[in-house]
Amino acid sequence: MKKILAIALCATALGTAQASLKEAAKVGTFGNWTILRDVDKMTDKVTCTGIYQQDYAKQLSDEGLYISVKGGISSVTLRFDDLPPRPMRLAGKIEKDVRAVMLEGAEYDLAISSSRLRVQVLTLISGVQNFELDLAGIKDAVANMKAGCPIPQPVAAPPIEPAASPNLAPQEQPACSPDLLSRMKAAKVTPAQIQKICASTGT
Repeated sequence: MKKILAIALCATALGTAQASLKEAAKVGTFGNWTILRDVDKMTDKVTCTGIYQQDYAKQLSDEGLYISVKGGISSVTLRFDDLPPRPMRLAGKIEKDVRAVMLEGAEYDLAISSSRLRVQVLTLISGVQNFELDLAGIKDAVANMKAGCPIPQPVAAPPIEPAASPNLAPQEQPACSPDLLSRMKAAKVTPAQIQKICASTGT
């Protein structure tokens, strides 16, 4: 995995891996990290990569954090959160070859447990370069990659229930027949009397 990532970072510096990662599927965003899922067309092997704030020169895997640097890396100084800076260390051979600061092992563990990372790199050509990363979301991003950066399943919409019919009161049927009503009206029975008669007839 380390060799694959190193080659990928080297290609990123040359501008080719960036195009490849842009074709990968975006499966999630955790804080400042966007998780990309790429599947090898020949082996079907899944590769998960975290990109920092859409900057393809800063990449995260489930084993390391990698920052591409131009100018030839000579030495690296790291500072996590507000702790004192760690002692300056010389760049490793792979870091020099791929032109990227590689945080692995204890440095990677510190990065995952921190919220802020400051990096100072002494380069052979460009002098001192400083980087600062807001590591918000890095723990969740790593957990997602360790799980294989699964493609999120679409959330099923709740079934649409038919609208409830309003409770309509049953149509009241007159207790008196039309013929009886006509005869009462002809007999000059008042409306109030008709109502009482019909109500008593209905009961």
